[in-house]
Amino acid sequence: MSVYRVVRECWLAAVALGIAPATAAQVPAEPRLVHIIWMGGNDCPPCVAWRLEELPKLQESAEFNAVTFSYVTKTVKSTVPPSIFLPAEVKPYKEKLDYASSGRQGSPQAAILVNGEVFDYFHGTRSAEDFERMLAAIRTGTKYPFERCVKASKEWRKCEVPG
Repeated sequence: MSVYRVVRECWLAAVALGIAPATAAQVPAEPRLVHIIWMGGNDCPPCVAWRLEELPKLQESAEFNAVTFSYVTKTVKSTVPPSIFLPAEVKPYKEKLDYASSGRQGSPQAAILVNGEVFDYFHGTRSAEDFERMLAAIRTGTKYPFERCVKASKEWRKCEVPG
């Protein structure tokens, strides 16, 4: 039996015995493997600023250290790079990234994958605090702090298929 399942069963037992509030049982039914794929490059001032200012803060958080993070270098004028230019851990998701991005150019772009599926895809930057809230919501199964998008529109910062 996995550690996750033991913890979940303990919470459920505590709720049943009345020694923990029912809201404590908001643990997702299955473990959630989270992978952040961040795409941007040095020709993108917001990308550079995010890597210098927000990424170090995020890397210090417990939420961040429980997920996989991949940085993909891409220029502002490019779409999701061809597989040959993707890190090994991102290559299996190339088709999903192409679909989610709708072939859009621009940087930065980010994909949050949960158990190998696109959970959220967005353009632009978010603060370390925003990422921590996003990751906590995914981990606990609570309300996500942003409108989720699983397929971006061809129009900048618009969503074609909401999550």
